[in-house]
Amino acid sequence: MTDSNANPVFGRKPYTGPRYTHLHPHLGSLTGRLIKSPHFPGSSVVQFCSIPFAQVPRRFAPCVVQDNIPDHFDGRPHRDFTQFGAACPQVGATKPSWFTAYGGPLDDDLGVRFDEYTCLSVSISVPETCLSVNSDRKGLERRPVMVYIHGGGAQEGIGHADGLHSNAALAAYSSELSLHAITVNIGYRLNWLGSLVCQDILDEYNADPSVSPHGPFNLTIQDQRAAFAWIHKYIGGFGGDPGNITAFGESAGSIFLIYHICGSPERLFDRVILQSGVIFGQSTFDQKNAEYQSLLKYFGIEGRSASERLEKLRQVPAELLAKYPGQHTLPFVDDVPGMSAKEPLFPRGSPSFSEQISLISSCPWLEDIIIGDDFWEGYVFKDFIRGASPVLLLDTVKSIFPEQLADRLLDAYDLPRTVELAGKVDDNLFWRNLMHFVGDLLFSQPIHNMANELTLYNATPAGSVKKRKIYRYSFGLTNPFPGSDHSFVTGHHFVEILFLFLTLLDRYARHRDRWLEKQAKETAKRWIVFANGKEPWDEYVVRQKAGIGDARMAVCDDIRGWHVKTVSQDREESKSDPWGPRRYDGWAALEDAFLSLKGPEMDVKTYEQNVHMARMRLFGSVVGLPSN
Repeated sequence: MTDSNANPVFGRKPYTGPRYTHLHPHLGSLTGRLIKSPHFPGSSVVQFCSIPFAQVPRRFAPCVVQDNIPDHFDGRPHRDFTQFGAACPQVGATKPSWFTAYGGPLDDDLGVRFDEYTCLSVSISVPETCLSVNSDRKGLERRPVMVYIHGGGAQEGIGHADGLHSNAALAAYSSELSLHAITVNIGYRLNWLGSLVCQDILDEYNADPSVSPHGPFNLTIQDQRAAFAWIHKYIGGFGGDPGNITAFGESAGSIFLIYHICGSPERLFDRVILQSGVIFGQSTFDQKNAEYQSLLKYFGIEGRSASERLEKLRQVPAELLAKYPGQHTLPFVDDVPGMSAKEPLFPRGSPSFSEQISLISSCPWLEDIIIGDDFWEGYVFKDFIRGASPVLLLDTVKSIFPEQLADRLLDAYDLPRTVELAGKVDDNLFWRNLMHFVGDLLFSQPIHNMANELTLYNATPAGSVKKRKIYRYSFGLTNPFPGSDHSFVTGHHFVEILFLFLTLLDRYARHRDRWLEKQAKETAKRWIVFANGKEPWDEYVVRQKAGIGDARMAVCDDIRGWHVKTVSQDREESKSDPWGPRRYDGWAALEDAFLSLKGPEMDVKTYEQNVHMARMRLFGSVVGLPSN
């Protein structure tokens, strides 16, 4: 059912297009946008913007899943979801430069509102044909569901309520391909609003454990679990199949998907696409509590009791709270001292950097996996490492690894091997190479290693709960939009988002017979094909470490676009690429350097801790963090 009324909300550019009202069997009447894109003229889509899936009873409290559409939620007209709602308060999307990486804001990027109590929402796009009632009028035909978790370092991100990540075009394209998919974007709490861990919160929870069976911590993860629970319960009423869900996430979104795979005893989704993100590490309870004490000191908060201190912190404006830095991507995942949760978030073990591969491999409900990275992940750290000291990096590498392996590692990234060379290295060359090194340390090398190890688990009968296929990719298109510090950078972190959601089709240059548009559609198509249970490209198969070179992977670059080849072929071909070779030698040097930290008869846990500490020391040496 359609109509043409529109209601402006909160200063955002009002939606004035056609509307569609859908009678959901459990949620009742819901009105969304009826979108008929000129790019997909035969595939109209209904987009329901920012439907609330949970309530936030108060700051720092676990959310409560919604079982209806509340009469009053955020000031939008009741049951009218033609306007996007709020995002979580943050620093990132309030910066003028936030939108420049893709040529400036889109219509739905203008006037974004921020509110910690109404940011828990999902935006759902459905091909109009999927909302049609079957001829027997007994129900809707069930279609695959694609669920997206945005990135942003767990401290920023508006991917459920903005124009860039709008999932309507993706749903429309799936319909054009006759591979209909329901697309869903999840909102969740960020920064301190989602990651606070401290003794005061624990004391408050122990006074009333009924507020959450999962405990009082990791609210970001709890929010996402609540969203998946809501999707399982209600997506069928939109024509989606709750038994056929593909989750995909970028950067921190990918990291959180791994936490869910490692931790959830129940199926949240069926397949997963991990885009540029693996678990970095974890924090101890004492470290998190120390962060909290620093937070109190910064805002001048004192109090005799936990409740008094927390209530004062709850009065601090959310936008000021978000500005205070914290290690939000390093959650506390160990057993909570003095507490036993009814339904712990990680009953199978603590998902740490070193344990994540074994926990993914042993997940009883996960099916196939796509995992990949961008060519120049380290470009995201450009501002943090601009003033790094070549001498300090050299000293750190030499102090961690044996001399021969340290020299090999430095050589692989063309970093100075001696104090004399470090003193006269060109600053710009050092900066460039250091970005490659740091990006590989935290992203590309762990991702490449994870792809290899997961396939090796598959090759060992006792290594995996079930046979699952692994698909490996590397994305290396150049940012095509002038006007930002990402302009014309090849394969920077998050660049695939500028193509995947098909929201920038009107902005691509049209040379090479609309080549960029074709690569965007090919990117989206491969994700949609995978969500429909089909092979997006050749499976990545590694039967033993020596056989990695024969494993087949997909690469998207500026010369060839999307293409599939073996690792050996890519190693040789990429040596001639104008932006530089893929750094297989660097990845191998990193792996061997870390292997050297395993002493004779050292237990696995101690070795893994050594690797974690080495990674943190290396990263800290270039961003100015303390070495301990």
